[in-house]
Amino acid sequence: MDSPRAAAVLVGRNPTPALLSALTLPADHLALVASDGTRHLARRVAAAVERLASPESVRVVSVGPDPHDFGAVTDTMAALHRAGGGEPWFLDYTGGTKVMSVAAALLHERVLPEDRHPHTRRWRHYLDAARDTLRTFDGSHPGRPVVSDGVDLCTLAGIHGARWLEDRDPEPVRLFVQGGRQALQARFPDLSPAVRRGVVAEGRVLSHLLRHTRRHSDTEVIGARQVADPRHPDGSIADFDAIVRYRHRVLCVEAKTRPEDVVARAGWTVAKARRVFGTAAQVLFVHTGPSVPGLRERVTAYNPALSARNVHVWSLDDLLSRLTSFEEIRRAFFPGPGAPAPGARTGSGSVPPPPEPAAPPPPEHHPGPGDRPVLVTSLGGSRLGTLTAVHAHRPAGTLILPSRQSVRDGVRESAARTLHAAEHPGAPPADAARLREAGYRDRVRFTPDPVDGFDADAVAAVARDWIIRERDTDPPPPVIADITTGTKAMSLGLALAARRSGACATYQLARRRAVVCLTHGALPLRGRARVDWSLVLPGYTPLTGDRPGEGAGSPSLSLDDRVCRAARTQVDTGLLDAARAALVRAAGGRAGVWMDASLTDPEECLTAQERPSLVLTFDDRAVGLTAPGRYRRRTPGGRAHEVGRGAWAQSVFAATVHLGTRCDVAGTVIALARPGGDVGRAVELVDWIAHAEPEREPGRITFGEPLRPLVAVASPDALPPLFDTDVSLL
Repeated sequence: MDSPRAAAVLVGRNPTPALLSALTLPADHLALVASDGTRHLARRVAAAVERLASPESVRVVSVGPDPHDFGAVTDTMAALHRAGGGEPWFLDYTGGTKVMSVAAALLHERVLPEDRHPHTRRWRHYLDAARDTLRTFDGSHPGRPVVSDGVDLCTLAGIHGARWLEDRDPEPVRLFVQGGRQALQARFPDLSPAVRRGVVAEGRVLSHLLRHTRRHSDTEVIGARQVADPRHPDGSIADFDAIVRYRHRVLCVEAKTRPEDVVARAGWTVAKARRVFGTAAQVLFVHTGPSVPGLRERVTAYNPALSARNVHVWSLDDLLSRLTSFEEIRRAFFPGPGAPAPGARTGSGSVPPPPEPAAPPPPEHHPGPGDRPVLVTSLGGSRLGTLTAVHAHRPAGTLILPSRQSVRDGVRESAARTLHAAEHPGAPPADAARLREAGYRDRVRFTPDPVDGFDADAVAAVARDWIIRERDTDPPPPVIADITTGTKAMSLGLALAARRSGACATYQLARRRAVVCLTHGALPLRGRARVDWSLVLPGYTPLTGDRPGEGAGSPSLSLDDRVCRAARTQVDTGLLDAARAALVRAAGGRAGVWMDASLTDPEECLTAQERPSLVLTFDDRAVGLTAPGRYRRRTPGGRAHEVGRGAWAQSVFAATVHLGTRCDVAGTVIALARPGGDVGRAVELVDWIAHAEPEREPGRITFGEPLRPLVAVASPDALPPLFDTDVSLL
């Protein structure tokens, strides 16, 4: 078997998958492929791999400034192939943008065809984090178990750009662990009762974890650590009471003397854990006193993104009495990998599928709406990409591939309405009856069964079968596969189906408002999609005036008049109203205003700071406005507590993620804060969580970086110039 000696690993914003893949693939020569924006992350991974694995060579390669440039990615990968003398090489396409992954995988298939390299499918990999396995493109192969030998907490923090201020446990906790309360009292007799209780709580948790893990070489436990502030090297930007590592997985531990502090601190703790160790990091809260029924559920109620999967809550007594062995600790916080991937077999004698027949050539010109093409696309977490694909291509028929996680409700009718609006730009929105009568609803279909969103080959088979059936007509219609939305494996599967059937594969560039055909290049979009925002923004309701016909731009329109009294503590409605009015006033085109429906409910509004309170829509663009309050209630009718800088920053980032999952690159978030206090430090924390560089110029509203919020310091009567932007022209 001509087993490769080289590997190319794509690097994205989260460097952990690239590190694990680089350590797992049995290659002597490693190329880490990044963009200009992630090259610094790739260099950190390269340094870690050189230290841990000592391959013959490690190099970092950039595809250039635009990670969405299919041609540049293809050229970069082709140059790597030529530099290796055309010899076989492994590919891991977990990291990088979707375009990078698809371009690299298609190039790999083309330069290492199956007729000359029967095992080529086994050389293309994707990290299945749930199973700790590098899955191969060959569904009959069990994949490669992830290797993390030598990876420690400093390594994982280091590749994320974090380091400890001091790499040793604080002296008070260290003394308690070594000698108990007597040693602590002898060295620090003047500690206040509150500080002493905190040290004892931390020490008891740390002692317990150390006692039951110290004999396991793949486990690491350290005490409290402070994370160095990149802008103020002598200061800290975050801290943890204890940290546990099992293989490459991390559990950040916080010890609290008051159970009520758990709810308030959970969001910020998860945010800093993920910033330092990546998105797979978990958090454990241990509180003194008896177990509090429903406390874990209150964490999720306060911040719905904090599920039981990533936030654990235990009382100290329960932790000490119920987790009394390494295996019990491992099962509680580091459950083993799941079952083998669907369809994977563990035998070594499986026969690869027969080679694909020669594909017909693609069309000479990219089909336009007048050619009545048919479209196959997928349904991802953001339904916006599916709707804009229908607008971009105006197909005679559309097949949508959902995964098991996709939410299909309302998508078919919304896609039909988008198609009707594209073909009748001056007409009013069509209702359901009109869509059925005119046949628009029949032009949009779903597959009978969902596809496996992590199996590119299975997706390719479903899409290709449909393409073949569609072409079995006279005359056969041109076919387009739009790969913009869905998982990377779904996008790759659609691209493979297009290549193997002579169809066009396209992706949408929201930043440049263009469609790129992998065969024919960039194509301008015709007009702007009239998106059914009620589908894209679940949980939001239109904010309209009191009088019939009164729209979003009405001077009498006020968020403050429509929210409940409790909501005015959670978010700054005055700032939000001023910003909304200014942006609507500046817009030359249509502007819609949507409000978070929870703001009208005295209980549900207690989590409103974790979402954009307002979303302004401009055709196919969305601007979220968030202004988390400085004082918040944690329970209905409860006392308003002052919010720390970290919690405020975390709320901003949570709102950013909330809009990003719904709108992707077509959405951006502006966070508003009044002058005064320590708002500058809060802004620094937002930038740190979002991996953003300090602003060197006054902020501008832009699209394309959905997880990087823009923070504006403003008051209702003194808004910065960015609120004079006509977003409808961006």
